Amino acid sequence: MQTVQKDQQIICRLEVGDEIITELKYLAATIPDQFGAISGIGACDDVTVSIYSTSRDEYVATRSQEQVELLSLNGNVENAAGKIAVHLHSTFARLDTSVFGGHLERAVISRTGELVIDLVPVVLGRTEDHQTKLQVLDIQS
Repeated sequence: MQTVQKDQQIICRLEVGDEIITELKYLAATIPDQFGAISGIGACDDVTVSIYSTSRDEYVATRSQEQVELLSLNGNVENAAGKIAVHLHSTFARLDTSVFGGHLERAVISRTGELVIDLVPVVLGRTEDHQTKLQVLDIQS
């Protein structure tokens, strides 16, 4: 992944073979005590997304190993006192233009990926929500 930073924005270009979440974790390690809002596009060929099933109380994963277009990547990355978290949602299109998406678990770049990260110098962290048992942003931090 190649990056350039200007003020509070980081522009990233992911290369063939880069796994999005792995690369973002490496990047987050270089920006302590920051929260970043992420948006992006690109092309992938090994993708796993999941949807939270409230009836099963778990994430249900789906994997695609075909060439797909990353139509939209949204979420956040944070480095709260060395604790790194990446939370992304994504939408992909197949060659037949059918669309699928969900919580991004894994995505390997097949051609290129282009991301913008808007940084906010704040430490939030995550905490377990008592009702849903999910790890949510800790706005009280």
